[in-house]
Order: sequence, then structure tokens, then C-alpha cells
Amino acid sequence: MPWRLAADVVLVVHLAFVVFVVGGGFLTWRWHRLAFVQLPVALYGAAIELIGFRCPLTPVEKTLR
Repeated sequence: MPWRLAADVVLVVHLAFVVFVVGGGFLTWRWHRLAFVQLPVALYGAAIELIGFRCPLTPVEKTLR
């Protein structure tokens, strides 16, 4: 049971990261200082998609499940 809970926590963190990559640009219109965090996160998310390497959270989640 604790492994499944840990896997669920990793899943929620992973989902929050993806949502922030996609929607974080809209948040920077309101809070401009957030761009210093969102820009590297967006570049990392784009690199994952364009280059094709795995996000480190994916194997962790699979191992826990």
C-alpha cells in the first residue's frame, strides 16, 4: 500500500509539471516574476518532446507501481 501511495504522489507531481508547462505561460501574464521559473520549465518540457528523452518521473512512477 505505501508503494501505491508513493506512485500516486509521483503521478500528481508529474501531472502538475505538465499542467505548468502547458498553462504556465498564461500565469506569467498576471505574475511577471513567474517567468523566471516558467521559461526553464517550458524549455525542459519542449526538449522532452522534441528530443525524445524520458522525463525522470516516468520510470520512478513505473517502478513504484
